[in-house]
Amino acid sequence: MSILTPSIPPHIKVIVEGDSGNILHRQTLYDYLRAPNLQLQIAAHGGTLLDIFLKESYISEDLRFKRLFTGDHHADATRLIGSIAESLIVKICNEDPEVNRRLAMFARSGVRPHKNLDNYIAIATGSMSTKRNFPQYYNPSDTQRDIIWVEKDNPENQLLCISSNNNSSAKPAGLQVKASHDGLRYILPQIEQYHYPILYFDLGGDWGVVAEAIRQKYSGCSLINPDEIHHAIKHALKGYFDIIVSIFRGETTIPDVIRGAKHKGDSIIDAGIAAAEANSEVKIILPSHVSAMS
Repeated sequence: MSILTPSIPPHIKVIVEGDSGNILHRQTLYDYLRAPNLQLQIAAHGGTLLDIFLKESYISEDLRFKRLFTGDHHADATRLIGSIAESLIVKICNEDPEVNRRLAMFARSGVRPHKNLDNYIAIATGSMSTKRNFPQYYNPSDTQRDIIWVEKDNPENQLLCISSNNNSSAKPAGLQVKASHDGLRYILPQIEQYHYPILYFDLGGDWGVVAEAIRQKYSGCSLINPDEIHHAIKHALKGYFDIIVSIFRGETTIPDVIRGAKHKGDSIIDAGIAAAEANSEVKIILPSHVSAMS
């Protein structure tokens, strides 16, 4: 689902409640998806963002980022989102067999998501989780493959690309992951250097424009639309981006995010949409701590 989808039922409301049950913020779902309030982003996405921060060792015990940043908050957040996207993709692949099949299909240059792909799990080559669990595949400097697949029962075996000439020495399968607010500026000029399909998260909503430019100039390159893989991934990344930028700018803090993300809310928006009836008002209630509100 795109944040610009005009068919979102207008009767769905997103509400943030304080600990005492008082309403801290009210917003239509359409407005939330188009221009989310920061506190709603924290309530909806802060929990899983914190999970990734901790799992990937992005923050220290004193709740500070371990990475050094340039001071360009937008650019720094975008680069961090690229790494977070890889972790999120692996998480969803491990939880959703259909997503795993489709992405593994693209990674091996296949044409259908075969059930045999269920025998493989996705791992991110630059992830700290990979360094701990699959050190042989940890390679943060890999310029081609951000996501690879290995056999569940025998991780030494990687998923291979389909060979057009039945060559037994087919290359290992993989995906490149990119996230940007301006794909024409940051993705298109370097597209030819990648030999694997690119899963492009268009944080600025320009996927169609970028895909058409690639089709016209670089017909051999493959760009995957994340909205056709899983409707919630890009939405979550946008929420993560807003939270991270606000932290970099000093508008909120990691402790604020911890207090504001006291529930697991990443699926609550979708659950509210699914439960909506055409002639009734649906309220998606996101509980949050009062001290986390601005």
